[in-house]
Amino acid sequence: MNQITEKNKVVKQIIEDLKNNDEKVVLKALEKIKDKGKTSVIVPMFDLFESTSNEKYRVEIKKIFSSIKDSYALDLFVERLSSGSYELNEVLLYSLWNSNLNAVDFIPEIVETAINGNYMVALEALTVIENLEGPFSNEKLEESRYLINEYFAEGVDEKADLIKSILDVVLELENTAI
Repeated sequence: MNQITEKNKVVKQIIEDLKNNDEKVVLKALEKIKDKGKTSVIVPMFDLFESTSNEKYRVEIKKIFSSIKDSYALDLFVERLSSGSYELNEVLLYSLWNSNLNAVDFIPEIVETAINGNYMVALEALTVIENLEGPFSNEKLEESRYLINEYFAEGVDEKADLIKSILDVVLELENTAI
């Protein structure tokens, strides 16, 4: 059996194990993910995170997401921000800055997640944006500023100060944009 087929079998088994009702099986699957290609099982980990209240699973998934260095994961993380729960979005944003994935091309998506999220999501979004390294696209920053202005035009909520801080960072970044 060739290596690709063997890896596919391992990944398929991990995905099945993530759906198991036995905590030991799921935790063992999460442990295997650390060794056997994390990006191929990201979406099943999203699903597990959102479908469980088991803190052990959530902690392990957060650790895995935070250690991913693959740019493919960046695309998946940002894509999921538009439909993820507040809890998952908080973890995804935490993982973006903790794993040093450069989300510079996704500033508007991060801003939108902050606006649509709760206080903790907005806090994580601010942290991501503050830690981005350029070069920054003027177009992306303008889009972000527009989204924030729309937020303030519709009224404010408990995270208004954080959104204002995000706006301040965006305005600062505009001075360095290309």
